[in-house]
Amino acid sequence: MNTSIRKHLVFILLAQACLLAEPAVLHAEDADYHPQNFTQPLSVARGTMAPAGGGAVYLKPEDRCNLVVKEFGWDRDQCGTIDQLIFGLTPEIDNLTVEQPVSDGYVSLADWDSAGRDEEIGAIEESFKESVKAQSQRIGQEIRFDGWLVYPQIDKARNILYYANILNWGGDRTINISVSIFDRQGYVPMKIVPVNGNIAAESVQKIVEASAAAYKPKAGSSYFEHSSGDKVASYGALGVLAAMLGVKFGKAAGVGLIALALVVLKKGAFLLLLPLVWLKKLFSRNKAGS
Repeated sequence: MNTSIRKHLVFILLAQACLLAEPAVLHAEDADYHPQNFTQPLSVARGTMAPAGGGAVYLKPEDRCNLVVKEFGWDRDQCGTIDQLIFGLTPEIDNLTVEQPVSDGYVSLADWDSAGRDEEIGAIEESFKESVKAQSQRIGQEIRFDGWLVYPQIDKARNILYYANILNWGGDRTINISVSIFDRQGYVPMKIVPVNGNIAAESVQKIVEASAAAYKPKAGSSYFEHSSGDKVASYGALGVLAAMLGVKFGKAAGVGLIALALVVLKKGAFLLLLPLVWLKKLFSRNKAGS
């Protein structure tokens, strides 16, 4: 694999019990994708994504599926795990993946205010480090968790949980932003890669707010519209954080929440993120050749 191209691919692969082949290279000369201008709201499972500025593009389901199948070896039946894939939502965003929503029920945020929250986040973090280490060993390239650019936090005014972590992939610093938007049925996960790999924490906040603002839940499905008869999730906000990082947890007497490695059985659980500038070149070349 061409080294310079490899460095442009960011893979957060959090499976501890799943074999992974070396990622394929996206070849501009033989790719055939048709990016669509993002000028009107896009439908997602429980709402819409609205444009946040000019210049954004997205891929229709067929192109999106062809991309992940052809370039990354996904099974075609896993294409549905991505709800929308948007490039350049704002000038600061490389790409934004809206994942299929989680419908386990209304998530209580009460555990986020517990006295042992930071200890429990620390346990989840240690499990995440172990899963990254295991992935690094499987593919024979160093991947390292270098800490939080933005420590996990909840914005209760917007009903979102978000963080930004720093990964070192073969010597390259990569920033990944994760946002979960809570709603009446559970939550909607988003994964974001910023254009600037050296982005400051203050700029992450701007990206998170713009991404969350672009999402509009369907009428009657917002977090504020929860009623006493609705299904309630068996876990709280800490459980959502663990799921966002690809780990799970359970209760243990005397020690609170224990982070455990998540056994990922489907390729759709992998997060495959593509840099906008490279895909823009790909799209431009396809257009020029048409």
